[in-house]
Amino acid sequence: MDSDVSSLIKELNEKETRILEEIYKAGGEIMLRDIWRVMGIKSKAGMPFINKLEKRGLLTKENIGSGKRVMYKVKLTELGLAVAKELVETGSLMKVLTYDLLTKIPCFYCPYIDVCGTTDEITPEKCEYLNKWIYEMIKERSEQ
Repeated sequence: MDSDVSSLIKELNEKETRILEEIYKAGGEIMLRDIWRVMGIKSKAGMPFINKLEKRGLLTKENIGSGKRVMYKVKLTELGLAVAKELVETGSLMKVLTYDLLTKIPCFYCPYIDVCGTTDEITPEKCEYLNKWIYEMIKERSEQ
C-alpha cells in the first residue's frame, strides 16, 4: 500500500470512510442525494464530510442541476479511487478473516461449554482444546 494512501486512511473518520466506500461501490461516481439515502443522513449533516474529502483531493463535486434545483454528483479522484479501493478490499478481507477465526474457536463446539469455568477442573486456562487452538494460532503467525 502506498504511504500517501495509508496516511490518508488513518486520517479518515467513520463517515468519511463510508462515503468513499459507497462511491467506490457505485462505480466511482454517484449522485449526492443517493449517498444520503444509503447512509441514512441528511445533506446538512453530511456536507461537511464531503467538503473535507474534496479538500483532501479524494473526490470532486459537480453541480449538475439547473435553475432552483441544485443537484450534485460526486466522483472519486485518482487518489480517492486508490484510498476507497484499499478501504473496501481491507474491509472485505477483515470480514473473511474474522469470520474464519471465530468459526474455528473450539469453545463454540465444546461439549463442556455449559460447565466451563464453574469448577476448578474445567476452565479456559486448563482446556486442552483451547490451548491447542491458541498454540496453532501462534505457530501460524510466527511462520508468516
